[in-house]
Amino acid sequence: MSAGASNWIPRRRIRIAVALALAFATAAAVGTSWSPVMFVLAIPALGAGWAAFLMLWIRRQLSADGGGWERRIHDLVVSRLALSADARLCVLDIGCGDGSLLAVLLQRAPALRATGVDFWGANWDYAQSACEARLSRLGHNARFLRMDAARLDFPDESFDAVVSVMCFHEVRAPRRAKMRGPVRALSEALRVLRPDGTFVFVDRFADAADYGRPRELAAVLRRATDLRRESLVAALDVPWPLKTKRAMGPVEILSGRKASEPSGPPRHLSR
Repeated sequence: MSAGASNWIPRRRIRIAVALALAFATAAAVGTSWSPVMFVLAIPALGAGWAAFLMLWIRRQLSADGGGWERRIHDLVVSRLALSADARLCVLDIGCGDGSLLAVLLQRAPALRATGVDFWGANWDYAQSACEARLSRLGHNARFLRMDAARLDFPDESFDAVVSVMCFHEVRAPRRAKMRGPVRALSEALRVLRPDGTFVFVDRFADAADYGRPRELAAVLRRATDLRRESLVAALDVPWPLKTKRAMGPVEILSGRKASEPSGPPRHLSR
């Protein structure tokens, strides 16, 4: 996820929307020569065309040569993590994309021991090699591993800090899992965090379609203390169409520490 070559709106999704718009428009144009009823296909053509336009516009706003909002979000994560310039902590980025968030973190604190994990599926515009190339060009060291966020292959309490930006809502739960994929990914992120370790997560936490009922999220966050919950749109004054419900509207920033022992609801919750 970077403000450069990568983007949270993959080109493949835009191409699919454009292809659907063209297919329905063509079918409507050809079909009406047989029956006027076929003109109804213009409706999905317009819908797919509008979706493609919105994705293109959002992609540009996220990119470095457009609005630069990916980088602004990364900067916000770094500020919430509140690292000192000489910090030597072990930091994990879940859903690291092309490693750009880790690059920003390492610019702030070069001595961090940084790890990035991602599934790097075919739907996205980047891969593990992009992470390694980006960090190498910048002169930073980090390790990158292919891993499912729903089943992190790390022992409990492995990291001093864990971050994740716009990853959890993409996670699918393993078969027969009791938790939704996004909730399970959040639980895994807290599992590998050491007690009193810090976290900053940015995701669609306010979207019930991803996270279910509030009590499901609250149950996982019992392991958090000094929890701060903010609307991303309000925190950064995000513009249209980024602030729409289909984009960043339900996105929130969760930051805090991992409690030594979970006890009752999350403490010191601010929103």
